[in-house]
Amino acid sequence: MITIEQLKQSSDLIKKIRPSYGPILDFYARVFLAQEKCKQDIRISPVVIEEDLLKIKQKNKLPLIDQSEFLIDLKASERLFDKICDLAYNFAPKLSSNAQLLKNAGQTQSFDLKTLFSAILNNQSSTLHDLAKRLNVPEQELVFFGYASIAPSIRICSEQLEAYLIDMPDLNKGYCPVCGNHPDMAFLDPEGKRHLKCCFCAHEWHVKRMGCVFCENNDKDSQHYFFSDEEKEYRVNLCDNCHNYIKLVDLRQIDRAFYPKLEQITTLHLDMKAREKGYTNAGSLANDVSL
Repeated sequence: MITIEQLKQSSDLIKKIRPSYGPILDFYARVFLAQEKCKQDIRISPVVIEEDLLKIKQKNKLPLIDQSEFLIDLKASERLFDKICDLAYNFAPKLSSNAQLLKNAGQTQSFDLKTLFSAILNNQSSTLHDLAKRLNVPEQELVFFGYASIAPSIRICSEQLEAYLIDMPDLNKGYCPVCGNHPDMAFLDPEGKRHLKCCFCAHEWHVKRMGCVFCENNDKDSQHYFFSDEEKEYRVNLCDNCHNYIKLVDLRQIDRAFYPKLEQITTLHLDMKAREKGYTNAGSLANDVSL
């Protein structure tokens, strides 16, 4: 597990390697640090899965819970929401005015943060759309601030649930064994084994080295990838069967502590290239906004 100091060091190293990402990292690295510090103060009771239900889920290779069942520390999430709004105001010019608007709205109770958090957990697109329209902010930005604020609670909850997976065999599936969401990134560990990271709860799980993680297609003729000689630690896998792509980080090629969210943000140019080629990513969420 990466420490706060390692996160800072990795951010600084990436800025030196890719200075064009400096302004983005000035904001996002601070958000990630705030989230890591927030995790230390979160207090939530573990989600309990009854033994009979667990056996059914294991037999049918189902995720442990639905996304809506994650628990959050409301007070900690509200404090983090204010903090992230302040960071956006100071370090993200394009988000600055809306960040101030959202913070003021939350503090004056013009809208209920609990409603926002619940709408994200329950994937209530109509509620999110109505909230964004009422507040006169882009829906993507509203979801970004909301999700970023509850992400530490979701991760704590996910880590607690991982205890149920200890005695379970690897599913080798392209969906998260904790919450069922798609991955937004893959990585090769020091032994060359492939792992995926959940786009919602950040759980990491092992899968087979070959094949599309989204549609399980193993046809070599429809599997492609691209990479750059200047960025040997990154590769983008493409599938012509489902037209999805996923970015992969080879940990054997990097000399810094691995923090997936940092790598995700500082490889946006790879997302752009993959989308220009006509591919999408099923694990993409409206969690991140371009600055």
